Amino acid sequence: MKRSALMAWLFMLVGALIYLIGLWRACPLLSGKGYFLGVLITGMFIIYVYQRESKRSLMDDRFVSVCQMMALITSGMLLVGLWNAPLSLVERGAYLAAFCLCISGQYLLIRVTVLTDQPTGIDTLK
Repeated sequence: MKRSALMAWLFMLVGALIYLIGLWRACPLLSGKGYFLGVLITGMFIIYVYQRESKRSLMDDRFVSVCQMMALITSGMLLVGLWNAPLSLVERGAYLAAFCLCISGQYLLIRVTVLTDQPTGIDTLK
């Protein structure tokens, strides 16, 4: 489990660093930097909230629909922002991949913590 938790942290941190450092250098205006930072934070927050509520088993259809809608809006904002940013095609692809790597890392990190928090058969025998 320690190896998978380390890999999840590595995915999340490497993705976030590539995303933030690359777009910080590429976007000349402060408003563009804030826009992309907001998109990253919103995407990570959606994943966190969804996984936390699924761990507690408190989700209903309305909550799932809101999370899916916010994920689609965030993805659309990222794509529109990358389309309008003064970047080459390779940079756009790299930043999109870094965003996906960061989100995947956060999902895996929360998933690993959920799996390690669950009791095993040995724990229940005590």
